[in-house]
Amino acid sequence: MPAAPLHLREAERLASLRSYQVLDTAADAALDALTAAAARALDAPAAVICLLDRDRLWFKSVVGLSALVGYEHHQVPRELSFAGHVVPGQVLVVPDATADPRFAGLPMVTGPEHLRAYAGAPVVGRDGLLLGALGVLDRSPREFDADAVQLLLDLAPTVAEVLELRRTDAAAGLSGREVLTESRRLRAGIEAGELVVHYQPVVDLTTGRRVGVEALVRWDHPDRGLLPPDAFMPLAEASGLVVPLGRRVLVQACAQVARWRREVPGAGDLRVAVNVSGRQLSEPDVHEVVAEALTLSGLPPQALLVELTETCLAGPGVEVDITLQRIRSLGVHLSLDDFGTGYASFAYLQRFQPDTVKIDRCFVAALGRSERDDLLTRSLVELALRLGCDVVAEGVERREQAVALTRLGVRHAQGLLFSAARSGGDLYEPVPPALT
Repeated sequence: MPAAPLHLREAERLASLRSYQVLDTAADAALDALTAAAARALDAPAAVICLLDRDRLWFKSVVGLSALVGYEHHQVPRELSFAGHVVPGQVLVVPDATADPRFAGLPMVTGPEHLRAYAGAPVVGRDGLLLGALGVLDRSPREFDADAVQLLLDLAPTVAEVLELRRTDAAAGLSGREVLTESRRLRAGIEAGELVVHYQPVVDLTTGRRVGVEALVRWDHPDRGLLPPDAFMPLAEASGLVVPLGRRVLVQACAQVARWRREVPGAGDLRVAVNVSGRQLSEPDVHEVVAEALTLSGLPPQALLVELTETCLAGPGVEVDITLQRIRSLGVHLSLDDFGTGYASFAYLQRFQPDTVKIDRCFVAALGRSERDDLLTRSLVELALRLGCDVVAEGVERREQAVALTRLGVRHAQGLLFSAARSGGDLYEPVPPALT
């Protein structure tokens, strides 16, 4: 029995599906109404809306199936399903499963369920990637005429619209319909090369020498100009596009820094910090993506810092721990960003044992404001140093801040005092002299 083929850009498809957060959720009256409409219109005893996960098919809405097969269904293995063979752009028509080598051996065909006929239309998400299928089933062989096929094609986009409106992770602050439109524009921008990487130097406070850079993505929008991450990253997270976007940033940043290390005098030990989102950490192959970026660029693993925020570490503990162990096993360093701003910062410091800790800009800005503020910043720095972490201060904008940080024992910093984030071609310009 031939296995159902994986879809093109399968990793992106799965990230998009998961962004809806509707796989294992309660019944939905609107979806049930669409399923019932499909069963009535095609005069079929059962109809289902299925969502296609990595290794299983979730029955998001079911009408008549339990009566047809004699028991309730919630999910089936992907390789044992009809809908696993559905592809965007066409209806899968199976007049008689016993005569089709793809399905003749399926347990639901050969077993007591004895399903014989299936027709399923693809349910396609906001970014053109497959979510699942709307389909009808029968225990008798039957032909599906052109009108039946067209009706399924007409109903499937409505299923997608309902799923859009039911999204529970509207982090972008947009409605489902807006996410649909804007995410398509963002995907087009990614594919057109409009998303570019800028680099902000990390400076040694005692020498003024650049020791590293942080890779920061920007959208060079043809109509709106150069957009900062806040203008589009929530949308990328909500749509699942942060996965392909993060991959491109990682590959580009590693290649650029490897080139500087080879070609720029004094940059032979330059390091690069690249942000990784929670969505990326949830991907089981993220360590392979990191390894591939290092291999393609020739960048030594120890020159890469994977930068983590408290938000991205808030996922399921075991999965995050395993993923970070795999990344660290490559020789890559871990950096804990925005340290001190979240309720779990100290727990994460103990749990993940980062190589680098970045003191958030709010503590840098508060230096000199009061004894209490100075004590808090000093305590954060001392804790990180005692635990053997390198400390980087973010958001340094004034010389007196840099001097105060140096007195606290902070060696590395970044901020507008030294340089704004710049494109790779503009980065290497004179840096301020040493502060001591």
